[in-house]
Amino acid sequence: MKLNLSWMPRVHLQAVNAGAGTIRAMGSGALVVLLLTAGLAPNVLAQSWLINPPAELSRECAYGDCENGYGILEIRTELGTDRYEGTFSDGKFDGQGRYELMVSRSEQAYYDGDWEMGVREGRGTFWNGVSNLYIGQWQNDLRHGRGAYFFGVQDWTPNRHSEQWLQNNVENYTGDFVEDLYEGYGTYRWPDGSRYEGEFYANEKHGNGTFFYPTGTRREQYWQYGRFIR
Repeated sequence: MKLNLSWMPRVHLQAVNAGAGTIRAMGSGALVVLLLTAGLAPNVLAQSWLINPPAELSRECAYGDCENGYGILEIRTELGTDRYEGTFSDGKFDGQGRYELMVSRSEQAYYDGDWEMGVREGRGTFWNGVSNLYIGQWQNDLRHGRGAYFFGVQDWTPNRHSEQWLQNNVENYTGDFVEDLYEGYGTYRWPDGSRYEGEFYANEKHGNGTFFYPTGTRREQYWQYGRFIR
């Protein structure tokens, strides 16, 4: 069975400075979310093959202190209104916060978790607005550390299902990530009940692992860079 890698970048990342704002790649799957986050970081990575994000029409600190404190920032774009609620430091998302943004006129993505000076750092949940959900650790705006990535999640709302329920009912990878890649030790599960537990490197099965069939049968395996050896 193949691993779902549809959420991965298709080309190398490029630093792009967008003048008043910075384009940020924040998505997964066929639809990748871009954040227009003015002033959050000077040169943030964006995927060069993506179309431009919707034009920003206005922004307003709707509540509190959006410079150094707790506040609500609303950013109006051609698709609707994006919204960040949380703590700020020097005008940047910093501490705990939730950022919601429109990826179409009817679909909304969000990141809810830890921030450090405008980038995701610590633990957080990211929903791409369509069908993919990540829960886990982040470092320098990348999935890094322990995490779980779920594919084909329908009509997601926070707290609708437990992480354990998702692991047992949708295709997912749970384990180690290194700079957005499956790397280290992890478990990849399929909805039919089969799963692979073992070592990964650069998004490939690499090293020792065990494949568990839905019947309960298990098979020890050895892989090199995604190629089955024995």
